[in-house]
Amino acid sequence: MIAEFKEQTESVLVQVRDATANFREIDRLDTVVRLPASVSASVASLANRARDFRSKLGYEIAFHESRAETETVDALTVVDQVTRSLVGEDAPAARLTLLNFLKRYPEPPGDNQKPLWRYLTSALSLCDRSKNEAEAHLKRAQSLDSAKKSEALREYQEIYRIYPNPVTAEKIRQLEGESR
Repeated sequence: MIAEFKEQTESVLVQVRDATANFREIDRLDTVVRLPASVSASVASLANRARDFRSKLGYEIAFHESRAETETVDALTVVDQVTRSLVGEDAPAARLTLLNFLKRYPEPPGDNQKPLWRYLTSALSLCDRSKNEAEAHLKRAQSLDSAKKSEALREYQEIYRIYPNPVTAEKIRQLEGESR
């Protein structure tokens, strides 16, 4: 049972590695693509298998016997969630997922997982930089008075370009509706 779980984890790791161009570091949010449906399904299946595996074997034993695989499954699940969030233009959700994961697992369990962790760390770093850059535009947009709605709209559009998120999208819709 343990050997089969380890083998399946390695197989899905390879699928995700191939889908992310060998865990190439992310340098722009708009270049992120979702995992192919078949790879995403493999990740979900593996996550379900991991849950079953842990419940049947017991959490302590499963973690002790398969720590690297358990952490790898969690990391692969995060890759799937983060790519969905970024493609869905919700950078804050991706950032929060990454923060929580990397706080729990700051280091990869082994050399085989280092590229995966670098990928996740690069995604978080990019989200952080984008968030900081967007905050400067947010301050500017909020400081503009009602007479300068078109300038505020441009600032919010720039925020959305830099750090896409549902709150900013809604603010843009509101400002566009007011300018008509």
